Amino acid sequence: MKTEITLLAATILTATTALAQIPAGYTVAPWHGFSESVVTYSLDDLTPNQIPVGLPLFDKYGVKASFNVITYKVTPDEWRQLKSAVKNGHEVTSHTVNHKNMAELSAEEFESECRDSKRTIQHNTGSDCITLVYPYCASAHKEISSKYYLSARCCSKHIEPYTPADMFDISSIGVGAESETNSAEDFNKWVDIGYERKGWCTFLIHAIDDDGGYSPIKSSELEKHLDYVTKNPQKFWAANFEQVTKYIIERDALTITETRDGNKYTVVVGCKATSPLTTFDEPITISRALPNRFKVKVKDQNIKNLKIQDNKIMFDVVPGHAYSFFLK
Repeated sequence: MKTEITLLAATILTATTALAQIPAGYTVAPWHGFSESVVTYSLDDLTPNQIPVGLPLFDKYGVKASFNVITYKVTPDEWRQLKSAVKNGHEVTSHTVNHKNMAELSAEEFESECRDSKRTIQHNTGSDCITLVYPYCASAHKEISSKYYLSARCCSKHIEPYTPADMFDISSIGVGAESETNSAEDFNKWVDIGYERKGWCTFLIHAIDDDGGYSPIKSSELEKHLDYVTKNPQKFWAANFEQVTKYIIERDALTITETRDGNKYTVVVGCKATSPLTTFDEPITISRALPNRFKVKVKDQNIKNLKIQDNKIMFDVVPGHAYSFFLK
């Protein structure tokens, strides 16, 4: 019987590591594509230049970002643009309804902010909205936020490790005029630290190009930094908060079963973590060691991003699917 876990608390999220079932010869990539670290761009408050300036910049470099909205402020035209961004792989997620200090709210008020902002985002964008960004970085009532979300972001200014200690207290590094991180070189120093630690670096961004929002950054500096990150995919996987959250949960609870029929090998991939909040469908990269002098032939259209190197076959998998290849 398949073991299932409903993820309704951070302690359960971090406990799934022990459930992974990986046969000998297989390796699950720490980050997608066997990148050695991950970088997330998390944009708060939907300041005036985030959509017209920031979004095209991220699209230019193929980077999927997280736009964290205060739902009562979003206009119908902005909702239309955000819905399009979601369809293109970006994330739109909750920065609550009213941007109040969550640590100062009663449990009932806190739950209303979580529930109502999530519902509004789901209705207007079609996204699952599974992550939360605390206004003023004030985390509280995690037992409530875990009813609606799978992770939450604060701003403790450090790099998160391979598996964060608390998925509802994920750190970020504030940038812009009100911080010490302004230039492309400053950004690059942080991601290089993330690479050295094989961890997760999240940047907290507000205003872009003096648009009137808090702590502006220059789009020209952001672009130079994005160029650096995307030219080094072996070091950095650039992904939004939802993608990384799912990847960590799936990676730490992944199951792989291999069967053989002659020279045909079939790999069935599962995930011992489940949640009523979303489907775990983020592609996970795996590898399988190959016997010496064997050649691989792949006919399976499900296999994506196939690479063969160092006597290994590497490809992306999604829980709930099967993949086949042939060794000759």
